[in-house]
Amino acid sequence: MDQKRKPIRHHAPQVKDLGSSMLNIFQGKDATVISGITDYTWMRILSETGRDLKRWPTEKHFTSWLGLAPGQNWSGKKRRNKKKKGSPNAGQIFRTIAQGLINSKNIAIGAFGRKLRARKGPAVAIKAMARKIAELYWKVINKGIEYAETGIKKYEDQIAKNKHKSLQRLAKELNLKVIELE
Repeated sequence: MDQKRKPIRHHAPQVKDLGSSMLNIFQGKDATVISGITDYTWMRILSETGRDLKRWPTEKHFTSWLGLAPGQNWSGKKRRNKKKKGSPNAGQIFRTIAQGLINSKNIAIGAFGRKLRARKGPAVAIKAMARKIAELYWKVINKGIEYAETGIKKYEDQIAKNKHKSLQRLAKELNLKVIELE
């Protein structure tokens, strides 16, 4: 392949042309377009999940199998027992990827994780980021979508736009007028 692959910084496997081998296995679908996934982590995910992700009908089924879906342990005031089922190692691989991205300065998923970490704590933020990455992985491999990292600037612009929209809605609801400063 003439396309440059992401470098593997630690524990590089002694496999010749790993990137092109992985692309051949997945018929040209490249999971390394997702932030944080290198050829080595992709190989580890392949060893845990297999090549065919069609056994999970949706990305929600996939993330639930990985143990990355949020629990439903509260109903009203009643707290149900929270019994942990065993989860596969693939969920931990996605968590490791998320841990590496949480302090990234130019990646939108990192900004999402830092925002969530401030509100809910690091464990919830890592799990939510890992879920987002796993959903992207399922979509890239199963659906063949092209993923492109838009960057932190676009993510922050979208957050500002959503805040502006909710402020306008709230002002209308309270019969107030918002004066915009330029």
